[in-house]
Amino acid sequence: AARKVADECDALGAAGVHLFQLDLLNARQCASFIPEVKAAAGGVDIFVGLAGAGGSYQPLLEIDSVQMSEAFQGQVAGSFTLARDAGLAMPDDGTGRVIFVSAASSYKFSHGTYGYAKAALNQLTSFLAYELAARRITVNTLVPQLIDLESIDRKTREKRKVFTPLGLIPHPEQIARMCVTLCSPLFNIVTGETISMDGGYRLRPPEDR
Repeated sequence: AARKVADECDALGAAGVHLFQLDLLNARQCASFIPEVKAAAGGVDIFVGLAGAGGSYQPLLEIDSVQMSEAFQGQVAGSFTLARDAGLAMPDDGTGRVIFVSAASSYKFSHGTYGYAKAALNQLTSFLAYELAARRITVNTLVPQLIDLESIDRKTREKRKVFTPLGLIPHPEQIARMCVTLCSPLFNIVTGETISMDGGYRLRPPEDR
């Protein structure tokens, strides 16, 4: 997938496209990642934290501390390290952007360590936004529901649309467009926000979701 994106960037005339590999569950790799990117690319202007690792829907009362730690590292701590280091490497001219992509599971208390970790990521947004504001860097989080990926079977996709007021579920291109929007100078006043992209799914009564 990364190679496909790189090829598309090349086709559009983008210069200096670099590919890096990272295991979010490996704290040491997370700590060295942004310095490597900065050395190769010359700097960091925008960070989009879309990836996540670890976590499950298994009830919290059934998991152990190792599973909890893994979920936190893969969904929160790794993203924090990358976003912090990226933020410190960004210029303080008002163009720096940090964007996380969370999930609607962050609002569902029945979604185990995955939901808990995504909720923690949502909260991290506000704390990091407060501290990076001194450098004129904005920090926001997008919260989509089920994303319309090729891997989602038709039955699941249609069922979710029925329970969504707009009858839509977010497509990857819509998430990308929102990222572009948040990076625009027109939104340099918006920070510390969690922005739902769920077609109104969260507005339904819990028993209808």
